[in-house]
Order: sequence, then structure tokens, then C-alpha cells
Amino acid sequence: MMLLHGIVFFFISLLLKSALSFVAIRQYDSRIPHSITIKLCNTSHRHQYISHRYTLYQHKCTWSPQDLTTDNGGYPTIPEDDYIKKYQQNSEFWPVEFFVVAYRRIQNKETKQYETQILVRRSANGTSKYGLGSGVPVTRWVLSHANVPKGYELSEPLTTFDACWYPEYPKNREEESWKYKKIDMKEDAFTDNVFEDDELKTYATKVRDALRSEMIQQQNVKSSSWELSTASIVKKNLDNSNSVAAIQGSFRMAGLFEKKDEGSDDERYVSFDDAPAPSQLAKSMRIYTMFPQMPDPMPLPTTSAKDLQHEIATRRDRMTENGRNPHKDKYGRKYTHISTSNVSNTIHGIYLSVDTTNLNDLDDIYGLDLFGTTKVSREWVSLKDLKVLNKDGTTIGNDDTKSTFISGFIVRQLVKEGVIPR
Repeated sequence: MMLLHGIVFFFISLLLKSALSFVAIRQYDSRIPHSITIKLCNTSHRHQYISHRYTLYQHKCTWSPQDLTTDNGGYPTIPEDDYIKKYQQNSEFWPVEFFVVAYRRIQNKETKQYETQILVRRSANGTSKYGLGSGVPVTRWVLSHANVPKGYELSEPLTTFDACWYPEYPKNREEESWKYKKIDMKEDAFTDNVFEDDELKTYATKVRDALRSEMIQQQNVKSSSWELSTASIVKKNLDNSNSVAAIQGSFRMAGLFEKKDEGSDDERYVSFDDAPAPSQLAKSMRIYTMFPQMPDPMPLPTTSAKDLQHEIATRRDRMTENGRNPHKDKYGRKYTHISTSNVSNTIHGIYLSVDTTNLNDLDDIYGLDLFGTTKVSREWVSLKDLKVLNKDGTTIGNDDTKSTFISGFIVRQLVKEGVIPR
């Protein structure tokens, strides 16, 4: 009998010891990288770096606005030739983009519970299921040999940036690096053509003026050098008259002010009599810097569209095989979304939130492509289904939103700050 008690006591002690060890490992694991692999970059202008190998532990994924030039504990120092540090040295380098975030509170037909829904569109590039679909750059990068897209023009003075400064630039590449050139939206992008809409332009002008006034007030409360720099860059772009066209384009893509019937000159989904006051929109403004998970290595400019789609479809598996963290770069900076090889996806985004709760007949709303007449269907999706909130539909989510909603972390932050209700 004593032998039996001894055996039982031994196994109980062993189980308790294992459980305590497991808890200690998980606590330790949450504080430091799981393991590290040292790699040397053979390209002369790049630095030695440390790659944090991603293990089977699936941490909950959160994000909050971050200074992308500040070192993170436990990760290598961000080198001085990092592309974002170069952006900071010359404010002209930063892409800036406008977004309209339309939301509403409505009763779910199945659950009978009230929920907040966001107006989204199906993602066109395959990186996520949904996107806001209202992003319009006022300034951005394109390949130096590419034609300037419709509605844009080369920045003056001409500004270029070498691809080799991006961390995903192919290592050991012997050929000369390629370049990108900066372009700006034209001030008259929507003038004298089939897209002209005087009422929308007038409204966009009032919104832009309200945003400029709001920026002056916000600059007085910025604290860090990163926040001050970001505000200064955004303010400079707002001061440029072409920002009116970018705001107009963002509303156009959101679809709120589109005409219900092509033959009607008056009836819109949202009339300008019911539109939110420009000052109200300006108060909702938030500025967040999008930091994308890019393909690594960066595809060459000659890569076919088919191969680019294949890269997106297979990236997750390759990241697992290579030990690449899907949530952070090697310097510990958190990704906001999954991206194509478009380097203009690292942006300062200006987000304007529009409450449409008290507006009717918006179920069948559509947007338009930026410089076209193609109708783009849009749909209302709940914060829960977008993974912005947890399954209970009330608490802030901490699951990874990147494959579900491109702007999931951004909208989650808008909810945290009370701009959008839960």
C-alpha cells in the first residue's frame, strides 16, 4: 500500500512540475523572441540583421499606432539607411492617402441585436477578403519606367527613390537596382470630363478647409517627434490645393454621394443636405501610418501578374518555412496589413469617419472606380465579422485581422478611441 501511495505521489508531483514549467515557458515566451537566427546581408549597402524565427505559438495579434523609427527591445537596431528613416529625412518621400470610413448602427435581421457595420468592398488584390475601398493617394510612388496613371502628374521637382533601400529588396542581386518616382494627384483631376461633379467638389473643398483648421489645433497637442513630423507632413499635403481632388475621389469611391439613377441629376444615396457638417468630419479625422507585410524578396518589376498572384497565394506557407514572423518585421515593427509589392502601401493615412445610422436606403449602395464609370458593389459587414470585435460583438478583438479586412487594425483603433461605436 505504501508503495502504491508513493507511485501516485510521484506522478502527481511530476504533473505539477510539468504544469508549472509550461506556465513559466509561456510567460517567458511572451517577453522575448522564441529563437533567433543570425544572417548576413551580402549587399554592400545593407546591414547585418537578426531574423526572429516564428514558432508554432499563435499569439493574439494586436496593433496600436507606432513610431516606425524607434528601436524595439529584444530586436536589432533599425539601421540609418532604413527606408522609413530616409522618408523622415525628406518629408517629400512620404505617400499620403485619404480614406472614408462609413459606418452605421443597425439591428441584425437574424439575431435581432444591434450592431455596428462598416461599408466595405471585396478586396481586389487577393491579400484580404475585404477592404475599405475608398483610399485615394494625394501623393505616391510608381516605378520609374511606368507611365503616370490617369489623374496624376510627376512631382516637381522630380523625386526618385532607389528600390535597394527597401528591406525586401532581393539580396545578392548583381544587376543595378530599379527606381521609383513620386507622383501627385492633379488639382483638376475631375474637371472637364465625365467625372465632373460640382456639388461634390464644393463639399470636398469645405471638408478640406475644415481639416486644415483641425490640423492646426491638433498640432498643439502632439507630443513625440514622430507625431509632430506626421502631422506636419499631412498638414503640408492638405495645404496643397490638389488635396481637394483626393478627398473628392475618396467620397466618389465610397459611393455615399453617388446618384441612385444615372438619368437623375438630383437623387443621391446621401444628399448634401443630409451630409455631415465638414467640421464634424474634421473632428473624426485620425492619422495612422500603415506599415505593410511586403513580399520578401520583393518581386522584380518584370514579374508577371500571374506570378504576383501566386506569390500572394503562397506567401503564408513560405513565411512558415523560412521562419518569417507574419506579424512583425525583423526590427519588431508590427504590420498593419498584408500587401502586394506596391511600395506606396507604407503611407500616412487620413481617415474620415461618416455616421450613416440615420440615413435610409443605403443597402444597395455602390461606389465607382477612381477614374472610370464602373460600378463597384459595396456591402455592410459587422465589426464582429470583420474581426474588429470579438464574437460577442461588444469587446475589442485581438485576433489577426490581416487576411479578413485590410484596414482591420485601423478600424479597431477607431473603435478604441471612440470615433466609431461598438
